Amino acid sequence: MIIEMRRAEILAAARQRGGVGLQELSRRFHVSIPTIRRDLSALAERGLLRRVHGGAVPLAPPPIPVPDTAGLQAAAALVQPGMAIGVSGRRLGPRLAALVAGVPALTVVTPMLAVARAIRAESATVLLIGGVRTPSGSHAGPLAELALRDVHLDIAFVEPVVSGDLLAAATDLALLHRARRRVFL
Repeated sequence: MIIEMRRAEILAAARQRGGVGLQELSRRFHVSIPTIRRDLSALAERGLLRRVHGGAVPLAPPPIPVPDTAGLQAAAALVQPGMAIGVSGRRLGPRLAALVAGVPALTVVTPMLAVARAIRAESATVLLIGGVRTPSGSHAGPLAELALRDVHLDIAFVEPVVSGDLLAAATDLALLHRARRRVFL
């Protein structure tokens, strides 16, 4: 398994359960405890986890869950003129993009062509990040993650990947890391 994918799964598990243990992670990923310690240390250095005896707990507040329909309107209401936002998500990403398309001076960063197409305002800037096209329709992988390294976002809107598309999940995680505020669609 690619290191960043394992770390993305570790972070997701920590956020979902409020913490993770060394032994559990070692068994789950079939790697040694020192390897898991290095993973937890790397996530802690990025400000995503806090190491505790025997494991780690998440540092960042959990993403705000947003329901499917009415929640998209609430998510769109968070977007203000001049913001830089990240949008990813096969079903809901393009719908959210259509709702915020008219926000003045908006910058949208996305790995999804459908999201980029939904933004038609002349005052908007769209950064379509590239990479390997995945089964979920996202452009993902090391090139996409590299493109995100120097991006700073006000909000990242991400629809959780449920298809086992690990490349897209790792890219979504990179998008979340670049945002001050995170919202799950």
